[in-house]
Amino acid sequence: MDIGALSEENFDAVDWINKTLKKTDDQQNKEAVVSSLVSKLQLYVQQVNSALEETSQQVLASMPRIMTDAQNLQAEACQLKAKMSEIQKDIFQVHQETSASMANLERLDSMKTKLQIAKEGLQESDGWGKLVTELEDLFEQNDVKKSCEKLKALQKSLIAQANLPGQAERESQLEGFKNRIEALASTAVVQCFTSGDIEQSKYYVEIFTNMDRLPQLIQYYLTVQKRILQQQWSETVELSQNSSSTSFLREFYDNLFQYYQKQQKWCIAVFGSTQSFTPILVIVELFTNLQPSRENTVISCLKRNDDKLTTLQDISTANIHFGRLFIDAFGSSAIDMEIVKKISAAIFDYFNTFIGQTASFEQQWLASHLSELILIHSTATESVRAIGNATNKIFGWMDDTLKRCQIITQNCGLPSIVIVLNDFLKIVLDKFKKAQQQLHASQCTEHDWNLIGTCVSLLEHIGDFRMKLGECEQRIVQSVQEKKIEIENGGQSIAYMCTNYKISGKRELNEFKKLIETSQVLSSFHRSGGIFSEIFDLIKPICEYIHDTSFAVIFTPIENQLKAVNLENDENMDLNGSELPDYSFAPQEFITVIGQYLLTLPQHLEPLLLTPSKQLKLALELCDERYARVETTNEASADILLSLLTDECCALYTERIKRIGELTAFGSKQLACDIEYLGSVLEELGHSLSTNLQQTITLLRAPADNYLAVSAGCEPRLVTAIRQMRKIISKD
Repeated sequence: MDIGALSEENFDAVDWINKTLKKTDDQQNKEAVVSSLVSKLQLYVQQVNSALEETSQQVLASMPRIMTDAQNLQAEACQLKAKMSEIQKDIFQVHQETSASMANLERLDSMKTKLQIAKEGLQESDGWGKLVTELEDLFEQNDVKKSCEKLKALQKSLIAQANLPGQAERESQLEGFKNRIEALASTAVVQCFTSGDIEQSKYYVEIFTNMDRLPQLIQYYLTVQKRILQQQWSETVELSQNSSSTSFLREFYDNLFQYYQKQQKWCIAVFGSTQSFTPILVIVELFTNLQPSRENTVISCLKRNDDKLTTLQDISTANIHFGRLFIDAFGSSAIDMEIVKKISAAIFDYFNTFIGQTASFEQQWLASHLSELILIHSTATESVRAIGNATNKIFGWMDDTLKRCQIITQNCGLPSIVIVLNDFLKIVLDKFKKAQQQLHASQCTEHDWNLIGTCVSLLEHIGDFRMKLGECEQRIVQSVQEKKIEIENGGQSIAYMCTNYKISGKRELNEFKKLIETSQVLSSFHRSGGIFSEIFDLIKPICEYIHDTSFAVIFTPIENQLKAVNLENDENMDLNGSELPDYSFAPQEFITVIGQYLLTLPQHLEPLLLTPSKQLKLALELCDERYARVETTNEASADILLSLLTDECCALYTERIKRIGELTAFGSKQLACDIEYLGSVLEELGHSLSTNLQQTITLLRAPADNYLAVSAGCEPRLVTAIRQMRKIISKD
């Protein structure tokens, strides 16, 4: 039994009992255990009570002795307090008696210290003059090493004479000596930096460090190295001027990077690890002061080379290659971001001028290629064929332009390139428009199925152009979004800063932001924005004009028949005679010719439109919204065109009927018969008469005495027009 648990602060009797009884399985055993536990607990209680009683007796017995000890302690404390008071009085008295003597001692000690300082100052002052004389002698002997040693002693003497009169003159004199030593050592410094002598360079580092002039020594190093590199650049430029090669910049960059790696190790050995990036400062200052500048050198190279875009491509690739070399060199070492910004600006900023000129060069390149492409020929068929063959070339050139934009400008010049592409596409579409005008001019009074086939081909070419334009736009949108993410996520990383051009200038930034907003417009057939929104807007009317031309050619036979017959003064219409039954009437020749022509249309249209290509389907959808319903209605494009033709036929027939001045009873039945025949033909084609013509049949066959009753529900103007033709007197 665990008795120690009873003394715990958080003792729980129930838990203690349960834990104790867990060891017993049998119910009878549990009862025996409980009985035993109770007996033991009673025994423990008795023992505790006995211990408490015994302890109480002992405490009561010791109380008189404790009281005596406490009284003794109190008496001793009173005595100690009285003695401390007496000692405090003695200390106060001694302080009063000796304070004046202590002040005198302090004053004498201060005077002694000042005298000692004055003595040392006089000694140093006397030594200063001696050191100056010795230093002058060493200058006459051009002994740099011993001059530096004397200068060090002179510096110590200056510190010892601090706060003495003439300190400013001594400091000025010391700076003069430093200048003379620097001038004396400059030739040797330049020589050892030029030769790369590490031991001799270390010697001068120590000298200049002792003079607190290490920055000036580093400036000597920068000057010497820039002069060496400038000489290399001059030789490189001179060689490049005698050839059309564009690799001169990359070769110079490679040599420059080898120099950086070599000089970095040299600087660490000579100056210490704190100057490991000094060679980068050499490169930064070199690029700032290059003669001739890289910009002027590239301009000269562009003048020597006709292929300016390839030249810029090579130059840009060299810049990016040079930046990547530094990424590998930096590795995971800690480097100040200000240094990264400096080297990045030194490599890339000069090229901003050419990024701005790229669009102009691309415009010239596209124009020269387009001028070599003959799209408009003497006949419409040849023009359409040429346009079909040229579409892939046109978009191939555009893809080349976009690829070069990525290589040369890393898409920083995309806003300007998009403007160039829009202008280029407008010129191309003008060629399409001229081909459409040729087709329109090729129309004649007779229909020409070859001309219709040419129109369909041009529509297909326009659809192909539209489809490729959408794909091109999506590629540009993707490039814009990638550039946006690249700028947002990597703008401050070493890898990004050392390998990317920056969009500089407020105007350029605004143009890029505007392009980002424009690129977010989703592609659709009918929209008010987008990168090529103007081009899409120009494509639609061209498609409509071509479709109208095709429609007009197909509709010409129908139009000729309807315009040839004189419904206003037809002899058959005005024939007087006895009433004949309806079956005695037969359709007139003009309407049967129209019907036969309509019945032959499917066999002519289906080869062209039964299974249109994606390109042709896209163009047709731009022409008329009903072509867009093909997907949902499973209606063939040929049926839609046939429906448009029948609608136009009904409309023109209705217009011709409205011009009839007077109809006899015979004429009314004949006209109704003709219209019914047309309705039968249209029904055979899967179409129906227009509502206007259907009502016209009803009104033409309505008895004169019951005309108003039969005309109920018909269009009021039509009811009035037919009544006037039939000379039916209104009873209203």
